[in-house]
Amino acid sequence: MIRVAVISPVRIYLQGLAHLLETEEDVRLVGTAPGVGAAAALLAGADADVVLLDMTGEMAGEPGLDALHRLAERTAVPCVVIGIPDRPDDVVACAEAGIAGYVTNEHSFTDLVGTLRSATRGEFSCQAGVAAGLVGRLAALARVHRVARAPRLTSRELQIVALIESGHANKEIARLLHIQLTTVKNHVHNVLEKLGVGSRAEVAAAVRGFRTTLPEPPGGSGSRTRPYPDRSDSFAFEGAPAHSP
Repeated sequence: MIRVAVISPVRIYLQGLAHLLETEEDVRLVGTAPGVGAAAALLAGADADVVLLDMTGEMAGEPGLDALHRLAERTAVPCVVIGIPDRPDDVVACAEAGIAGYVTNEHSFTDLVGTLRSATRGEFSCQAGVAAGLVGRLAALARVHRVARAPRLTSRELQIVALIESGHANKEIARLLHIQLTTVKNHVHNVLEKLGVGSRAEVAAAVRGFRTTLPEPPGGSGSRTRPYPDRSDSFAFEGAPAHSP
């Protein structure tokens, strides 16, 4: 038996959905509400398995998304939305707000009941285009997560990384940056530890494989005579491999 709570600001839709759901043998209607605010008491008292939220009419777009976010703050019960366009952007926006399933205006009541059942089992079905949009959004979030976790290299360390990637030895780096050889070695050691790599070759591979905006080598392309510009800010180096030094 699936216990369903229905939320819709349109009274005729609310009554119609309630009536149709009550005709299903394995579905029990636990209550209805004209809005998320009015559903607080219903969701607190009813032991619902899934909430059906109508996002047609005045609930389309941002008003519906706002209602979804407020609903997620008030209950952990899975939510299925009805009436959203079957477009990747719309479904992805609702997925980010926490939906467990969706039904468009083109779906039937049988589709709706099937989606409610799937939501209670933790299943989410969608068309290929929507699935591609969801995967793309997950990839974008993963990139943001990697940036947040990336080690931060100082300006001097970024200079040395760029020179290592250009094939310069420690003595050349010391000469170009007008610093002691022991200082270069200390910087290289710190870079290896921050990037989690074990050799200069791995530093170069990291730069080539996870290209970031690095300063130009001293003297521009092909030149090794002009001193390297010193900058005091620091930058996140994205995509460092996770090997042990």
